[in-house]
Amino acid sequence: MKKRCAVFHGAGREFEIREFEVAKPAGDAVGLKLVSSGICGTDVHIHQGFLKMPDFPLIIGHEFIGEIDAVGPEAATDALGRQLHIGDRVVACVAIPCGKCFNCLRGETASCLAFGVTYARNVEEEPHFHGGFSEYLFSPAKNLVRIPEGVDPFAAAAFPCGGPTVIRSCAYGGGLEKEEIVVVQGNGSLGLFALAWAKSQGCRVIMIGSAANPQRMELTRLLNPDLFFDYRGNTPEEIREKIMTYATDLKRGDGADVVMETSGSADAFPFGLTLLRTRGRYFVPGQYSDRGPVSIPPHMITFRALRILGSGQYTMADIGTYLGFLAEHPDLQTIFRKLVGKYRVDEANRAMADAAAGNVVKAVFADF
Repeated sequence: MKKRCAVFHGAGREFEIREFEVAKPAGDAVGLKLVSSGICGTDVHIHQGFLKMPDFPLIIGHEFIGEIDAVGPEAATDALGRQLHIGDRVVACVAIPCGKCFNCLRGETASCLAFGVTYARNVEEEPHFHGGFSEYLFSPAKNLVRIPEGVDPFAAAAFPCGGPTVIRSCAYGGGLEKEEIVVVQGNGSLGLFALAWAKSQGCRVIMIGSAANPQRMELTRLLNPDLFFDYRGNTPEEIREKIMTYATDLKRGDGADVVMETSGSADAFPFGLTLLRTRGRYFVPGQYSDRGPVSIPPHMITFRALRILGSGQYTMADIGTYLGFLAEHPDLQTIFRKLVGKYRVDEANRAMADAAAGNVVKAVFADF
C-alpha cells in the first residue's frame, strides 16, 4: 500500500508530492491513517523562511489527527496512559522533550531546553512518513492522545496546536478568573480559540482583529465577544480609550486584566502592553518566528507592575484538556468545524497559498 506526502525542499519552494510504501510500525511506533492534518501559522512561517529547517527534504506539519491502523510491538498506551486500539482516533504531537534538562526534571516539559521534533528526518529515511503533510504518519505512542467519544475530529482539527498553546499560556499566567476583562489581539484560529476559552471561564472578552474576511467575521460573531474592534477601522488611540472606559465603567481598574497576543504581528506587542491595567498580565502564545524588534518603554512595565508570560509549547496533558473542553462543549464543536477548509495532500501548494493569504481560516489536509 502506497501513500502520498508533500515534501518540503526549502523556503519559498513548491512542495513535491511523493509516494512511499507503508511499512509495519516497529518498536513503540504507531501507524496512523490520515483523518486531518492542519496547516499551522508556524508552517506558513517555515515556508516563508522565518523559521529555519534542516537542510534536507522533509515532511513538515505538526497538527496530525489520525486513525490507528497498526501498532508496534512495544506500543500500548497513549501519553495519558489510556489503552490504544486499532480504529482509535488520536492527536499526534511532534514535540519530544529531552526529559533530562533542568526544566524537564522539574516537570516543566513545555519549556524543555533541548526540544526535538519527530519530523526532523529526511523523507528518504524509512519509514518515510515522519511529518504531518501526508496521508500517513508514524508516531511514538507516547506522543499520542486519544480523542474521546463525542468529539468530532474535524472540530478538534481547528486548534490541535493553538488550543493547547493558549491553555498552557493561561496556566503559566495563573489561569483566568470570572469577570476578568480579557483582550485578544487577532481573530485568526489562535485568537478564535482564545476567545472561546476565555468566554468559557466567565470572562468579558474584547477582540481586536480584522473584519475583511466575511467567514472569519461570521465565526467571530458566533463566538460572541463582548466588544470587537477592527484594527483597520479604529486607531490605536480610539481602541485604547474605549477599553479604558469599559474597564472604568465596570470598576475593573485602569485597563484589561489580561491581554493575549495571537496575531503574530510584532507591532501588536507594544500596543497590547498599553491596554493592560496596573498589575495586568500579558500572554504571548502567538509569536513563533522572528518578525523583528519593537520599541518598548521599560518604565511602563516597572511602574505599572506588568507581568509578561510567553508560551511556545504545551504538555501532552494540555492536549487532553483541550479535547476534554471540546467534549464538554458540543455547541462549540459545531462552530469550530466551520473554520476548517479541506484539501487533498496533493493540493499542498494551493493549501499553503490559501493559508498564507488568509483565504481560509484553517486549512487542513483530509482523507476525503
